Amino acid sequence: MNNFSITEISRQILSKDKSIEEISDLLPCFLHINSLDDFRVLEADNQILSYFDLNIAEINTLGFPLLEKYVNSSDLLNAIDLNIKYLKNKDTQSHVSFVQRINFHTSKQEKMFYTRGKVLDDKRILNLSVPIQDLQVFNYDALKLFDNASFIKSNLSKFNALTPREILVCKHLSQESTLKEVALRLNISEHTVKNHQINIYKKLEVKNFYAFYFFCSKFKIHL
Repeated sequence: MNNFSITEISRQILSKDKSIEEISDLLPCFLHINSLDDFRVLEADNQILSYFDLNIAEINTLGFPLLEKYVNSSDLLNAIDLNIKYLKNKDTQSHVSFVQRINFHTSKQEKMFYTRGKVLDDKRILNLSVPIQDLQVFNYDALKLFDNASFIKSNLSKFNALTPREILVCKHLSQESTLKEVALRLNISEHTVKNHQINIYKKLEVKNFYAFYFFCSKFKIHL
């Protein structure tokens, strides 16, 4: 399996080419299938079951109250709202994504996950939940601002679209360095720096340095 897109993973599951567990073994994320009726967990990989210290039958029996018990309440409400909007406007290629904090039964610390979901059929939605600490391009300083920064919540997907190299270029550019200065520091050509800048502005959907700097400052890239 060379294609790990959520569309391909959905296809593999629907066609029964691979089970959730087989796919989960290949990926640094948790896989779970939720009900479209009440969002309760219908299927989950062994990693999730071990965190909850429950088997899938027990999770199914507990239903939605299990999510209410362990998922941060504001994150759960946000996820439900985004899922409802997604289900109203979905197409065959679309997906929904959100961040949620979970207090597992077996863990004393709250864990944060970036989740991406895609409808499997008229009853189920497949979710891939990646621990934030495993997202190499995620700036941990942003976690400290998560509760109070609506900007970060609404622009996380743009930030995650940046490659580690682009983040490095962002850091230098946001320090008001010229293209020439950045090129010298990174030992690349000015033309390459300019191309990086164009791609970065496009990904962040900014049109000038001030909007770019504002974005970088919010995610602490400029430090």
